Amino acid sequence: MKTGISIASCLLVALASASCSSTPGAAKSASPTSEGVTETQTARPTLTNPKLQPPSQDNKYTRSSGRPKVVFDPCTWIGAADIESVGFRSESRERGPDLVAEYTFLTCTFDNPGNTLALGLDSGNITWEENLQKNGSWLESTTINGRRAGWGKGAPGATDECNVQMETKVGVVLMWIRVQSLGKNQNLDPCANIMEIASAVEKSIGKEN
Repeated sequence: MKTGISIASCLLVALASASCSSTPGAAKSASPTSEGVTETQTARPTLTNPKLQPPSQDNKYTRSSGRPKVVFDPCTWIGAADIESVGFRSESRERGPDLVAEYTFLTCTFDNPGNTLALGLDSGNITWEENLQKNGSWLESTTINGRRAGWGKGAPGATDECNVQMETKVGVVLMWIRVQSLGKNQNLDPCANIMEIASAVEKSIGKEN
């Protein structure tokens, strides 16, 4: 069972109070292929399950913000083989809660086979500088496949969580690994293999983003 509030939600509370929309919108027009995958207008593979499609980013809040639309959607851009190669179940993939307002975050979560660890991903359009204003005090600078990033063993008070945050052309990708209730009595380290997991996520983002 996935628990807790996404990093994106916490960031939005800290940055500003914003009205938001979570109503799913139609995905980009696409042509289905033989493996349940579509090629979108951006020529990137997208999972076709309607429950996983991102919400529309076109509303009065996004239009007034002047911020770019979020491109990388973690729920539909990360393939099954990629997520399973780092120890999480593709079939556990769950959307949301997406936030589409003055700031936009597209969110996805995954569980591992024993439901002892959860992986969360928030792809947003706050700037790297805005992210550092909130999280810079506990993040250690690093790079993931050459991409500027930071990592830390949880925000203050989050002892069962480890984070990697990466810069994108339109904002940030916030990644967390959280020890679930079933894993707490096993003394699991949420930071174990986190750089390997972050590397797989980064490759899904794509160098063009």
